[in-house]
Amino acid sequence: MKAVLILSVLAAPLIPALLWAHHGTSMYDMNTERILSGTVKAWTFQNPHSWLWLTVTLPQGRTEEWSIESAPPSYLARQGWSVSTVKPGEKITAVISPERTEPKRGILLELKRTNGTVLMVRPRGSFGRPGQIPR
Repeated sequence: MKAVLILSVLAAPLIPALLWAHHGTSMYDMNTERILSGTVKAWTFQNPHSWLWLTVTLPQGRTEEWSIESAPPSYLARQGWSVSTVKPGEKITAVISPERTEPKRGILLELKRTNGTVLMVRPRGSFGRPGQIPR
């Protein structure tokens, strides 16, 4: 009994981090989709979620960096993704749903390479992505 109490006390500080890591899509506006074209700065294929950092060049010539959350590696691997699927310096177009409160952040829905290959993360009608975007 004493060991359980000690373990509970030691584990308690981890609970908020674990809850935040598994937040679902509620923090994203899943009824809005943005198309971002840019250059991959970094791609992390790790738990609890993979991340894509994309440098986007705006029409005025300025650049901005977007932090784009993706699915966990176990899910992505079943879809054919890997640690080397996306490489720094690669030009891509990403379809994202933006975060509700944080500018330049979003969740990855799909990615298109310059050769036309589309890599899907969240197909329409699944994982919080609506079948159609309301107009």
